[in-house]
Amino acid sequence: MADIELKKSRKRRHCCPNLPAKRRLIDPAQSSQRRLVLYTSSSELLKCLGLFLCRRCYKLDLSPTHAIGWLRNIDNYLLIMGYQPVSFLSSGSVVFLYMLCRDLISPEADSVEQLQVSLLTCYFITHCYTGNENGYPETPFLVGSRTAFWDRCLSYISIMSFKMMQINSNRQIYSETLAELKAIGR
Repeated sequence: MADIELKKSRKRRHCCPNLPAKRRLIDPAQSSQRRLVLYTSSSELLKCLGLFLCRRCYKLDLSPTHAIGWLRNIDNYLLIMGYQPVSFLSSGSVVFLYMLCRDLISPEADSVEQLQVSLLTCYFITHCYTGNENGYPETPFLVGSRTAFWDRCLSYISIMSFKMMQINSNRQIYSETLAELKAIGR
């Protein structure tokens, strides 16, 4: 019996050579850093995003529900047309969208249309980067010229590429961005 146990343990080590022989103790400080993720509902985060946009674009006569309405209309359109099986507006996608808006939407927006153009471009990039589908139609995201839309997309991606990869791969950056967005609603 002991001979069989010895053979099994040898096979395990041989087939999985990269696994450590002993379990490592996790440093409590590192463990708490990994658990920074806070839970917040997507509707609460959308309200915070709407407040952020109103504060950022203080010159405009805008309520937080305007921007949320634009996003929900596109989300519903994509659901009805079959481009996505469930709502895209999850906590993760709203945090990603907030990161783009925070760095790309100018406080100097002169009109609601200018804000809508920038927000919907950020939303399209969020869909393309974090969405389930291989491609989304540009039509529901378009406000104005198709050429200007694609130029804006390329410009935004060029500016934000590093941060988009960073928030996707680093839990702490995601958690900090989530906490920042959540703090706007307080």
